[in-house]
Amino acid sequence: MGQLTDQYIRTKSKPFIVEIDSNGKSELDEQDKLETIKDKNQFENENDIETKLQRGQIPEYKITREPLEGEPEYLVMEVQLPKVKSSKTISLDIGEDRILLQTRSNVYFLDIYLSFNMNSDDCGAQFDKATQILTITIPLETSK
Repeated sequence: MGQLTDQYIRTKSKPFIVEIDSNGKSELDEQDKLETIKDKNQFENENDIETKLQRGQIPEYKITREPLEGEPEYLVMEVQLPKVKSSKTISLDIGEDRILLQTRSNVYFLDIYLSFNMNSDDCGAQFDKATQILTITIPLETSK
């Protein structure tokens, strides 16, 4: 009954974590490189430090805001994962103000809150197999 409304078909999006080899080439076309993003509510009630340590050690990381002066437009986070050989073992979830990273083997676990409103839909991540560093680019919501 009535008239059909316009229908939209979602196209395949790029993977959330892009794995690059030692030559700097990414393997976007391989579907097995896609990672399953965990539901961010899974760890809502697990905020005590003991629970986090049981899930794995906290990796070393560095967060840089861009630009350095004035209001930041995005954040760049570099996470050192020396015990990770492939992006297949990494689970990454980025919410509005939270970053949750863990590995399947419970080697690493990172759950941090940031005082920025992050645009989680436009985030991107690359795992460099040679340096074993995960680089995450996080656009921020504008306050305008």
